[in-house]
Amino acid sequence: MGIKRSLIKELTQKELQELCSRYKLKGYSGKKHSQLVDFLCENLAVPDEEVEGFVVTLVKDRLTAKIKDANDYFLTKRVHIVGAEENLIKANVGGYNIIIENLGRDDFNYTCDERCQDWLYQVKKGRYPFCKHYPAVLAELIFSEMINVDEIRPNYIDGDMLGALRRMVETRKRQEGLIFPKDRSLEERFGNIESDLLPISLQNQVLARDKYHERAELVFENLVNDAFLLLECETIQRRKTGGWDLLVMGTNASPPFIAVVECKTAADGIYEQVLTNPNYLYRLREYCIDLTKNRLIGALADYVKYMVIVAPGFPMEVNSLTFRFSEMTGGLHLSFLPVDSLIHLLRSYHKAPIITHSMIEKMLLREKLITQEDVEQLVIESQREMVNLANKCKGKLREKLQEVLYRTADASFIKLDTVLFEKILTEVVKQLAPDLVRVGTKEAVGVSTYSLMHDYYKVWEYVLNELVKEFVAVLKEQSEQRVKRTELKEEMLNMLDLR
Repeated sequence: MGIKRSLIKELTQKELQELCSRYKLKGYSGKKHSQLVDFLCENLAVPDEEVEGFVVTLVKDRLTAKIKDANDYFLTKRVHIVGAEENLIKANVGGYNIIIENLGRDDFNYTCDERCQDWLYQVKKGRYPFCKHYPAVLAELIFSEMINVDEIRPNYIDGDMLGALRRMVETRKRQEGLIFPKDRSLEERFGNIESDLLPISLQNQVLARDKYHERAELVFENLVNDAFLLLECETIQRRKTGGWDLLVMGTNASPPFIAVVECKTAADGIYEQVLTNPNYLYRLREYCIDLTKNRLIGALADYVKYMVIVAPGFPMEVNSLTFRFSEMTGGLHLSFLPVDSLIHLLRSYHKAPIITHSMIEKMLLREKLITQEDVEQLVIESQREMVNLANKCKGKLREKLQEVLYRTADASFIKLDTVLFEKILTEVVKQLAPDLVRVGTKEAVGVSTYSLMHDYYKVWEYVLNELVKEFVAVLKEQSEQRVKRTELKEEMLNMLDLR
């Protein structure tokens, strides 16, 4: 019993609760740390070796979590290498000064800023070997190719922790277009969301710990972030406790929009705190206004328009909160997105990527509990918009061709010079804005620019196929109608004097 107690008492209160949940113990809710330790010692009927194995896993996962926490600095480019000599590295991580000496050697030493609470109360007291600022510096060194971890093994970082550090660097490289993900990785991420998002949202701690090596709450945030990324949105995620969980950017909408996202799990499948906590809307207002909108300048602040709560499910009464929230925030829109609706939205997009950011914004504008029926309607509306876009382009193509046909078409050819050809093409492409093309101008030289949205390749495929059909139809009409002599025939008539 003494060995078990010594192992268990090293766990945090949340980890003790996780241990109770893993072994399906009842009656632990509401107990404090010391009470949970006593409760587990009395009721956990498993061998000490098994408990020790779980505790060792938790300790490793804690350190891996610190590496993941470094994302808040590394992925947002807040790590700066101030100086790097052979045995001395100085860096600044989000305002915290770090000094690393003799990296990879037995006489390694590192110090963090005295303002770092983790350094003061965890590292210096020997509870953990490093704080989250240390792996942030390592990630920047690897990314900048200042160290090679195959040659210099970072102290305290190995195994799964080194894998997490490598993945963090790969994520940054993908974000900056230096490497490209393989299709298999996208399919794997989609599969994880399909299979795991709902059970994780229901606080399945065993699945979260065994597969993702973190608590369900953090895994849920990561999977929701992945879901929005697979919808071709850009995201900013932070693991810091307090405040918003995600910022989701509909970059391809015109103008772009920003949604502040709160991710909440609920063991019973219904997240009710938004109704039962009288201060909940004020907290959401703080996330949107104080922590986001007021920290942005100009048009970026105007892009903050939506607040979205993602949870396994909600009471229908939440629809009554949207008008009040809009009044509190000066017109921001509140939506509630259940997990099954998010999965259905992702499946629909994965099957046929025709749901644009503009269409997603229309859904968020409805300020309601988003159901699977709403997603179905969104798909139908997206199909209708795609058809309308194709018809608009076809109409413009026919209109512009008709303007030149009567002057340039003969029995064999439709004659276009460079000016006419570019004019027709430009007018048709303009019809695709802002849905598929963003039109701009290089002011210095007065040249028009066209930014093509490659994410909506299925919409492009449909529209271009319809344009080809329309162009072929015009060619067929000309073939059947035109009898005007060609230049070849005119020349022969002149030379043969047959007029």
